[in-house]
Amino acid sequence: MLGVLALTGLLLVGEPAPTVAPNVEVSTVVATYDEVTEYNIDMLARLIYAEAGSSWCSNKMQYYVGSVVLNRVNSEYFPNTIEEVIFSPGQYTCVKNGKLCSKYDDRTRLCAEYLITHGSMLPDNVVFQAQGKQGDGVYEKVQNMYFCIKEDKK
Repeated sequence: MLGVLALTGLLLVGEPAPTVAPNVEVSTVVATYDEVTEYNIDMLARLIYAEAGSSWCSNKMQYYVGSVVLNRVNSEYFPNTIEEVIFSPGQYTCVKNGKLCSKYDDRTRLCAEYLITHGSMLPDNVVFQAQGKQGDGVYEKVQNMYFCIKEDKK
């Protein structure tokens, strides 16, 4: 499995054990997502880093940003692949301003691998993330970022 191999590889080169998902409860419903490929891990890591890659951004914020992408993949209201979610018009500023193309760090890579292999850490209706409130309510605010829900109106 990619995630296990990558984590083992990092640990073998003498780096400290990564803290995966500290103080973050995993949703009881694990989202399905695109297949585990290097491309999907890379795309998710680039998005997470562009949205929450600063050193002041907590691990929790990074995991939540990635989880929103996976929840969107599963939502009937958004496209069905990580790439299509990221490149949907008007969804992520980093696509427009070029920050998506930046490199990412090991912390972000581990976060993306963990999410791709284990699924979203948020309830499946948390599909918005921004510095302001969106959707039908706030699930949680982490630092300066709101993670918001979309209620099923059916």
